[in-house]
Amino acid sequence: MSKWLKPYLPELHPELDRAIHTGVIRILKVWMIAIPALAIVTLIFNFFDTSLQALQIRLLLLIAVAFVYNIVNLRLLQRSEPGTWQSRTLQLSGLVYPLLTPLILVAIISQVRPDELHSWVSASIPQLQLLMIAASLFGFTFWVSLTAGSVSTAVYLGIIFYVPQQYRPDTPHIIESAVYLTVAGIIAGAGALEARNLVGRVVQSVKDQDFISRLLGTYVSEEVKERLLGGGLNLEGEEKDVAVLFSDLRDFTSLSEELAPRTVVQILNLYFARMVAVISEEGGVVDKFIGDAIMAYFGAPVELANARESAARAAHRMRAELTDLNKTFASEFGIQLQSGIGLHYGPVVIGNIGSPTRKDFTIIGDTVNIAARLEGLTRSMQSPIILSEEVRKGLTSEHRLIPLEELSLKGRKEPVVCFGAVEPALSD
Repeated sequence: MSKWLKPYLPELHPELDRAIHTGVIRILKVWMIAIPALAIVTLIFNFFDTSLQALQIRLLLLIAVAFVYNIVNLRLLQRSEPGTWQSRTLQLSGLVYPLLTPLILVAIISQVRPDELHSWVSASIPQLQLLMIAASLFGFTFWVSLTAGSVSTAVYLGIIFYVPQQYRPDTPHIIESAVYLTVAGIIAGAGALEARNLVGRVVQSVKDQDFISRLLGTYVSEEVKERLLGGGLNLEGEEKDVAVLFSDLRDFTSLSEELAPRTVVQILNLYFARMVAVISEEGGVVDKFIGDAIMAYFGAPVELANARESAARAAHRMRAELTDLNKTFASEFGIQLQSGIGLHYGPVVIGNIGSPTRKDFTIIGDTVNIAARLEGLTRSMQSPIILSEEVRKGLTSEHRLIPLEELSLKGRKEPVVCFGAVEPALSD
């Protein structure tokens, strides 16, 4: 069955399919109120007319049938999976059956009050059909609304030919009503198509914002995250100049061998929490954790007034935080941690990088490699913070720097001029 239905069921985005699924459920709930309400109003207006007992019975029967039909269709639709042919069939039946209701009403009235047929056919039926066509907007597809308009027009013309000649409106009125119903279907279809596109754009926007929020929300400050969400983010990759910070704990691997795994995790979580807070406060983004190492960058995706100054300030603060944190580690775990930090400034490519099935928003480039190499030299150079000449050029505050020898890094032709940063908190 699904094979012959498939050509008539448009391919939709899963999120949009769920939106249509929910929309039709809402329509069914509206039908459960609208159709019985129409019958109840009719009963109230004719309550004291004993000659209408047959009409009352038939209308009550219509209410019961409509209610049961809606309940069954609604329950089945709620249990079906959006996008399946079963769901689409139930959606279609939920939308089409009310369009056929005028036929039932006319059949009832023609039996018990034929003298009122002219009034119903001229005004009440077309008005009811227009309301039902308008409700088809919730289908979010052009063809649903167009079908609603076409079916309503066909039903109206069928009613015209069904009722006796003396109860029909004049020909111009019939043509006018038929045109109104057809045009209403087209207009509703255009509105449904626009609503579908709008829902699609909203869904995509929400997904993009959710992606950015989940991707960066834990590692950047709220201010940076809000600026990203407000200004958009090029996920395909772009080149920017950034300050890259690499931080690593010394001898932590051997130290962790002496501790229980749960204790190691507890220590790292305490350490990372303090370091990430500092980086975020300085406007940086934590790119990733590599074991006990931290990779962060400053100046992208949100530009900073001075990315190099922010990175250097973050490095000093991270060292100061670790000194304070060591008091806790000494009292609770009997350990002391030491870290090394490398800083470099230069061009990187920042964006959504990876395979079709797994991507990370990250930075790549030689700048990243140099920062990592500088961090690796902090032990041998007896300096906990080493920064390159490119970083030094952008420092505006009074940083105490010790010139180090030019370093020849593996894979690079030109040596890297670097400096050791004296920590203010430790030198005072």
